[in-house]
Amino acid sequence: MLDYVRETPQVLNGQIAQDMARPLADAFLGSSYDRVRIVACGSSKNAAMIARPYLRRSLGREVIVTEPYTFCAYEHELPASEFTFVVSQSGYSTNALAALDLIRSFGMKALGVTGDANSDFRQAADALFDYGVGNEEVGYVTKGVTSLVVFLWLFGIDVALGEGRLSTEERSREIAKIEALVPRYMSVLEQAPLVLEHRYKELSSMERTFLIGAGTNYGISCEGALKFGECLQIPAIPLELEEYLHGPNLQLAPTYTVFVNAVGASDRARAREIVEATRLVTDHVFVLTDDRGFEGATVTVDPLESSLLAPLSLLPFYQVLAYQLTEDKHLWHKHPLVARFDRRLSGKSDNYVDKEVL
Repeated sequence: MLDYVRETPQVLNGQIAQDMARPLADAFLGSSYDRVRIVACGSSKNAAMIARPYLRRSLGREVIVTEPYTFCAYEHELPASEFTFVVSQSGYSTNALAALDLIRSFGMKALGVTGDANSDFRQAADALFDYGVGNEEVGYVTKGVTSLVVFLWLFGIDVALGEGRLSTEERSREIAKIEALVPRYMSVLEQAPLVLEHRYKELSSMERTFLIGAGTNYGISCEGALKFGECLQIPAIPLELEEYLHGPNLQLAPTYTVFVNAVGASDRARAREIVEATRLVTDHVFVLTDDRGFEGATVTVDPLESSLLAPLSLLPFYQVLAYQLTEDKHLWHKHPLVARFDRRLSGKSDNYVDKEVL
């Protein structure tokens, strides 16, 4: 898992060099659409949530992120003006496969985006798009999340170029902003073990956690919460920055741990107020920000021109903590009854080779 975190910058550079999203952008440009729907779950959904703010801006259209079950049961009107595609890194998620089948049943072209072009998606999709993550032989994915975000951003940039809303020079400038994330990503990757060592007692004894942020930062909170939940096996709740104040904060106690993602000028003032108030209840507050004047910040990154892109650099912090604490606390094995659950009901097809340790 940690090896894949370290490999991520190389994968991102490869995606950019090969313009991996160009085929999906060409599919979009082949007709006229006024909105995009991304059907995804788990880490793929979280990646879509991270990508969404920048993708909305670059496409100039609304972007809807829908879980596959909800799509199949409730939200599958599929108007001709909606560009819909289904995402699964593994290509074996049963709900994503069902979503592709449903689209086909309406006589429409089923578009699948995956990290494994030889998976079940190969037969289930009418058009298959490999987003370029390469091999990731663990169940708790890391580089697959970050690379899917970049793929979706490249898709938006290529659509904007194709529609004439970006010149070639402007496209190059947007790509340069994404490339500028790599040194920031590496900086966070280096800071994470230091934070873990410095505050090991707190982090190794977490029981209940909130992860809060807005915009792209909220997507980071969602993925951080998923990693803590599936690896550390603790309740980890992601919340939008302001939503935290409308009920969830009332359960705070000195034993709670709160992570605040506040990269970008838009959220700094409110994040400061929230951190100050939260510290009146618990000392276990961790702040990740690009504001070097933020008193008591845990992790800092250099500001980036686009605050819609910059929070992506925070992901390795949560990935490193999830991995190292799971390793140290011997938590790879789950409760014995979870194996029974998995045998009774799995979210993967029969062709999937289990990578999780139960």
